[in-house]
Order: sequence, then C-alpha cells, then structure tokens
Amino acid sequence: MNAVSFSLTLASQLEDTAPFLYGGPFDQGILYAHSLGYDCVEIHTARPQELPVEDIDAALSDTGIRISAFGTGRVYAEEGLSLIDPSPKKRGEAVARMKSFITLASRFGCLVIIGCIRGNLSALSQKNFSLQLLSESMTELDRYAAEQEVLLVMEPINRYENNFLCSTDEVADFIHKNAYTNVKLMVDSFHMNIEEKDILDSFAKHYSDIYYIHFADSNRSWPGQGHIDFKKIVAFLKDCNYNKTISAECQYFPEAKIAASHWLSAVKELYKENES
Repeated sequence: MNAVSFSLTLASQLEDTAPFLYGGPFDQGILYAHSLGYDCVEIHTARPQELPVEDIDAALSDTGIRISAFGTGRVYAEEGLSLIDPSPKKRGEAVARMKSFITLASRFGCLVIIGCIRGNLSALSQKNFSLQLLSESMTELDRYAAEQEVLLVMEPINRYENNFLCSTDEVADFIHKNAYTNVKLMVDSFHMNIEEKDILDSFAKHYSDIYYIHFADSNRSWPGQGHIDFKKIVAFLKDCNYNKTISAECQYFPEAKIAASHWLSAVKELYKENES
C-alpha cells in the first residue's frame, strides 16, 4: 500500500481571505514545496490557459514531486462564473473553463476540485432550480472528465462561504443521485467542523467516496492550533489505509513559511504517533 501524500497549496499571490500557503510564480512554488519536504502541490488559478506549463513541467522534473490537484474556486472569486448561473451564456463559460482545467489535469495526471465554482443560491426558493442546473453542468463535465481520464472531486463548503451543498451527506447524495462516473468526494476538516455533527462519523460514513482531503484546524490554522481532534482522524485514516492526498489549505498567519512548515511537521507527527 502506497503512503499518503502531503500537498502544499499554491496561488499566484497571497490574499487575506484565501487559505493558501504560497503566493508567486508556480514553478518557484514547486521548488519551494520540495524544499520544505512536501510530496506534491495543489495549484489554484482562475485561468489555467495562462499557466506557464513548460516552466511547471521543468520544476516538477527537477524536484520529482507532482501536482495533486487544480483548485478552481478563483474562477468564481475573481470572475463570478459559476456552474449554476441562470444565464446559459455565463454558465457555458463556467463549464468551458472547467473543461480547460480538466484538459490540463489530464496532462499532469491530477484531480480537479469542484468547490466554490458551483456558486451560491440567489434565494432559497431557487434551490431546486439551481440543483438542476448544477446537475446538468456536472453531467457535461463528468462526461468530459471520463474522456480525459480525470477525476473530479466535489467539496462540501460551509454555509458562510457557499449556501448549498454544505455537508458531506448533501454532496455525497448529489454525486450518487446523478450516478457520475468520474466525480468523487473531497472533504475539508475546517468546513466539517462547522457543518458536521461528528467529523469522525462523517469520515467513516463516506470513506469509500473520499478521494482527497484538506486539513485545517477549527480556526483554519495548521492542525494543533484549534480544537479538532486530528489524532482520531489520522488514526482512522491509517486504519483504513488511506493512501491518497492530504493538502495544506489553511490560513498563512503569522506568515506563510511558518504556517507551511508547521502544517507539514504537525501532520507528519500525527502520522508518526499513530505508527503501529
């Protein structure tokens, strides 16, 4: 059984409200992640077509690490495009942008995250209509992802950031109801702390669907800085032989390098403590 991989979140720049631990050129971010001891990187961008692919290729080759996933939330945050936009034109633009992520993910052999890109309900009365639009958008993306041999992972996001599909139950039910072939579940401990009655129970209930994990504590700092019981979570993941990726999506305070290095040392220590 392969070991779990640890991934560093990269963006083109750091922002106070965005939980990324490196901001700058992505090729340099890959070198930086490798220097800290990470196995892979999670790249967040709004415009995948503008990524310096050759520079990224060179950095991956030089370090031997890989891209674990492309984060797509910047598309919604920066441009307002979403998969539930009532405008067919705008919704089509969001789907087309997601396809460009999928094409790039096929090249790099990584996942694509579906989080904030799903958008927000304009009113609770629009929920069923918006879910239908999301189902149609995701059906098209699921089909394209299958053609490109790429997995998409849908993330439950807390109610203060996205106002529907906030819990693991809701997202898992949405995936299964639509019988997607290339859409799986990802979870984020920070969001789970807000939305789940019991984080560990949610892991256990949905474990077979989980293909990607974000770790951040209750205050969105690195594990050990809040009140989430990561010892029990890691013990569960080890018992289940989870061998995919855990990514460092947390706030960069007091500064990015401190948070990035402390996140990795904290999570590695949690795994070491649970060695049998």
